[in-house]
Amino acid sequence: MFPSSTGDRLTLSKLVAVVISMGGVVLVCLSDMSFEKDVPLGAIWAVAGAFCYAMYLVLLRRKVDNEDRMEITMFFGFVGFFCLVTLWPGIIILHYTGVETLRWPTAKQWSLLILNGLVGTVFSEFLWLWGCFMTSSLIATLSLSLVIPLTMAVDMLMKKVHYNGLFFLGCIPVFLAFFATSLLAHYENWDPVLECLRWLLHFVCHRRKATRLWDVDREQTESLIGINSNEEHDA
Repeated sequence: MFPSSTGDRLTLSKLVAVVISMGGVVLVCLSDMSFEKDVPLGAIWAVAGAFCYAMYLVLLRRKVDNEDRMEITMFFGFVGFFCLVTLWPGIIILHYTGVETLRWPTAKQWSLLILNGLVGTVFSEFLWLWGCFMTSSLIATLSLSLVIPLTMAVDMLMKKVHYNGLFFLGCIPVFLAFFATSLLAHYENWDPVLECLRWLLHFVCHRRKATRLWDVDREQTESLIGINSNEEHDA
């Protein structure tokens, strides 16, 4: 299934862990979400961006299997350069077409943008990509899903925001799936879900076979008893 490394080899247990993580994220988002009639355009762009991000991560991890083979700082420098050259004209186009309104940031907003760019983008992306090389692309991707519950937890502590029980219920599978995937990546040849299914299938088949053999033995016993009874009657 096009794994980026041996640690990303597709197994049934990892697939179950990813599904559990996605279910937990859905529950967390539902705890602080107001539904709209139509699907917002931003949601479509978010899904498309997530797909492109996943392709970027897997292809990068597949082509560069070790951090020694790539200069991370130079890589992010070129990423920023190409984004600056190719993406910013789109802001001007959206502004003059009326899709989005471009407003010049204030001095405070500039300082927050620079701080967020250094800490929230450069430093965090550097640590994330480094962790991706040290582990696997699957673990790095699932670690991003922890951002949602952790951000909402910070809102609870700093902004005194209150969430319902659905938030706490959704946090449990998100964290469990992340730690389970980390454990499965450490033991590459271990697939507990598949082993349980095999054991269950073996148990069901063995029980059916034992039941069938018992029925055959009973039929044979009844036949022998009938033959012996007929011989005694004839005698």
